[in-house]
Amino acid sequence: MKKFAFLLLTAAALMAGSAQAVTVRGTGTESLVGHDLTDPENDAHGNDYTNYNAVFRSSIEPYYDGEGAFNVFDNFVGGGNDKWCCDANGWVEADFGDKRYQLTSFTASSANDAPERDSDKWQILGSNDGLHYTVIFSYDRDGVSPWAMRYQVNEYTARVDYALPAAYSIFRYQTFSTIGDGLHQLGELEFFGKELAEETNDVPEPGSLALLGLGLLAGAGMARRKRA
Repeated sequence: MKKFAFLLLTAAALMAGSAQAVTVRGTGTESLVGHDLTDPENDAHGNDYTNYNAVFRSSIEPYYDGEGAFNVFDNFVGGGNDKWCCDANGWVEADFGDKRYQLTSFTASSANDAPERDSDKWQILGSNDGLHYTVIFSYDRDGVSPWAMRYQVNEYTARVDYALPAAYSIFRYQTFSTIGDGLHQLGELEFFGKELAEETNDVPEPGSLALLGLGLLAGAGMARRKRA
């Protein structure tokens, strides 16, 4: 309990002057929330790419082995093949196809190497076409890591750390710079959200419109009879 309180206070100090009030869940795999949108059943296997509910893409290292980008979705926080390590700039994303979600929360975890490899400028973005992206969350503190410890799991929540966004089918993590040594690392990402229908599905079906029209006509007829 004291360890958790220390982490929370340390994170708050790092975020001083910011509206964000990140929740530190602890360190290591056991501190992940689990059952996120990419793997609701929590039974996916990274190296053979099975049982995931999303398609993954990245700008660099689009694989699991060799500290590839897709390790951020493998349900483990650690070093080696449990993390992503790459050049300072890059992105990785999860595509949920025809399903759209409001991102209600997400976690981002540090990895094992030196803090100089942590991103000090990164964003979470949403898209519905893979071409146009909207910023959902931004972290921008030159030279300051969002993590106080290695393997630390930070949780960010809508309406607290960022505004509740529109619904998107793609969520992307984008890093723009790191604290120091020219390499970037990230331990894990978890996305959580509420599924919403596509805008076109929110329009009533023709049959519903016809019934609505009949209801309005019936209501109008009753009003005329009352006036008569």
